[in-house]
Amino acid sequence: MTDPRRRSKADDHDDEHDRAQRRYTAALISLDAAGEPAPPVTAAGAAASADVARLNQVWGGSRGPAGVLTRIAEELGRLLPWRRRRLHGAMVAAINHNTEATRALIDATQHFHSHVIWYAQTVAALAAAPKRRDLDQQGLEALERALNALTHDWLIHWDSLTAREQRFEGHVAALRRRHDELQQIASLALQGSQSLKRAVKDLAAAAPDRAAGSTAADVAAGTASTDLDAYKYVAFEDRFRGTRDDVRARLEPYLPLFAAGAEVVELGCGRGEFLDLLRQRGIPSRGIDTNDAMVAACRERGLDAAHADALAYLRAQPDASLGGVVAIQVVEHLEPAYLSQVVDAAWHKLAPGAPLVLETINAACWAAFFDSYLRDLTHTRPLHPDTLQYLVQASGFSSVEVRFLSPVADQDRLPEVRAPASESTTIQDLVEALNAHATKLNSQLFSYRDYAIIARR
Repeated sequence: MTDPRRRSKADDHDDEHDRAQRRYTAALISLDAAGEPAPPVTAAGAAASADVARLNQVWGGSRGPAGVLTRIAEELGRLLPWRRRRLHGAMVAAINHNTEATRALIDATQHFHSHVIWYAQTVAALAAAPKRRDLDQQGLEALERALNALTHDWLIHWDSLTAREQRFEGHVAALRRRHDELQQIASLALQGSQSLKRAVKDLAAAAPDRAAGSTAADVAAGTASTDLDAYKYVAFEDRFRGTRDDVRARLEPYLPLFAAGAEVVELGCGRGEFLDLLRQRGIPSRGIDTNDAMVAACRERGLDAAHADALAYLRAQPDASLGGVVAIQVVEHLEPAYLSQVVDAAWHKLAPGAPLVLETINAACWAAFFDSYLRDLTHTRPLHPDTLQYLVQASGFSSVEVRFLSPVADQDRLPEVRAPASESTTIQDLVEALNAHATKLNSQLFSYRDYAIIARR
C-alpha cells in the first residue's frame, strides 16, 4: 500500500509549475504598475514648470512699449533688496525642483528596468517549468499557444515601454536644458545687478549733493552717459569667446613681440586676458575700452584699465613713447575711416621697432565669416587680410606680416577620396579631380578662422 504522505515526482513538478505561474502573474502585474508615470515624477515636473513661470514673472518687467525713464526705473527696481531676494528665491526653487524631477525620472527608470528584468526571468522560468503530468498532447499544444500569445503580448508591451522610456529620456534632456538656461539667466541677472550697482555708485559719486527730492528726469540726465547694457557684451564673450584661460593660451604666442619692456597699450582690452599675460611677464601695460563693464572687470583683478576712446587716447600720448599697441578682435568693430586714423596715430606713438598687432576674424574663410563674424551684432565690417595689410602699409609701416591663426579642424574640412590602385584609369582621374575640388573649397571655406597683422615702424 502506498503511503499517502509520500509525494511523487509528478506532484513536485505540478507544484513547481504552479509556483512559476504565480511568479509570472505577480511579475506581470508589477511591470504594469511600474510602467505608469510615477507620482514623484509628475509632481516634480509640475513644480519645475511652475517655478520657471514664476521666475520669468519675477524677472520680467513691463511688456509694453517703454521709454528710457520707465526702463531705468525697472532696472533700478531690480536692485531693491526684496526684489533681488524674490529673484534669487525663484531661481533656487526652480533649480531644486528641476534637480528633483531629474532624480525622480532616473529612479523611476531604474525601477522600471528592474521589473522588466524580473518579468523576463519569470517568463523564462515558466517556459522551463515541468509540464503537469495530466496534460495530454492537446493540452500541451494549448499551453504552447498560450505561451506564444504571452510572448507576443510581452513584445508589444516591451515596445510600449521602450517608447515610454524614450519619452522619459526626452523629459530628462528637456529638464537639463532648462536647468542650463536657468544657470545662464542667473549669471546674466548677477552681472546685470553688479553693473547697475556700479552705475548707481558712479551716479552718487558724480552728484553727492543731489537733493533728496530729485525727479526721474534728473536721474535720467545723470545716467545718460552710462551704458546700462554694457554687462550684456561681457556675458556674450563669456558664452561664445571661451574662458579666460582658453583665450590666454591662444594669446600667449604674442608675448615675445613685447620683450623690450616699454609700456604696451591694448585697445579694446575686453576682459583683460592679454593684460594678465603682460603683467605675469612684468611688462608694463594699460588697457582701454569703451565698455564700462569690461573696464570694471579688469579693475576688479587689479589690472590697469580705463574707459577711453582709442583714437583720442593714442593722440594724447607723446610721439615714439609706446612699446607696443595691440587690438585683439577689435578692428572689425570700427568704421573704416576711424580705423585708418587709429593706425595712423599708432605709427606716430610707437617707438622705433615697436610692434603693432591687429588680430581679427578671417573674412576670407567662409566658415569663420558665417559663424564668428555674423554672430556678433556689434561687428561693423569684415576685413580681408589683404585689405588690412594694405591699410597698415599705407599708414607708413614698412614691415608688415600676416599671421594666420586658428586653423579649421580636420574633421570639419572636406576629406579627400582614395581609390584602390586596382581601379581603372577613368576612376583614378575622377578621384583626382574630386580631390582637387575639395582642396580648392577647403582653401576658401575651411582655412583659418583668424589672422593677425604684425607690423613695425
